[in-house]
Amino acid sequence: MKKFEKTFFASWTDLDPNWHVANHNYIKYAADTRVSFFSVIMLDKDKFEDLQIGPVLFYEHMHYYREILMGVEFNVNIEIDGYSEDGKFFSMFQNFYDNQGNHLAHLDLAFGIIDRRTRKLTSMPDTSFEILKKAPKSKTFKILRKEDMRKHGKFPEKNNRQ
Repeated sequence: MKKFEKTFFASWTDLDPNWHVANHNYIKYAADTRVSFFSVIMLDKDKFEDLQIGPVLFYEHMHYYREILMGVEFNVNIEIDGYSEDGKFFSMFQNFYDNQGNHLAHLDLAFGIIDRRTRKLTSMPDTSFEILKKAPKSKTFKILRKEDMRKHGKFPEKNNRQ
């Protein structure tokens, strides 16, 4: 499988008061790219609904390198940075590039698949997982463990209402 990417065009509705793409729109572009990627690996909206599952984010870390101005066409791609052997945990990179090849932004994220009935993590369906395994991998790709989902040292606080 070749690297998955999707093309976008920055319109005036995407801009903030500084006349460049607002930070929350980078997240929207990345999410839209992931939804399209999921369709390619046979996990479209109907499949998620049939199986009563869905992706759940653990974190998103966005890094901005160059601003995107109105009228600029750009691409967002996906690289798999890791997955667990049981298909419950995933990490990926999404990079933003303009048509001249300038690196505009980088998103580092981790996600899992949740069973919407039990509200517990579950494995990605085998067929989709096998396709995902063939997607281009980052230079830092690794097999993930549950502990890797907390690699940034962030944990929920204890209940402070006791």
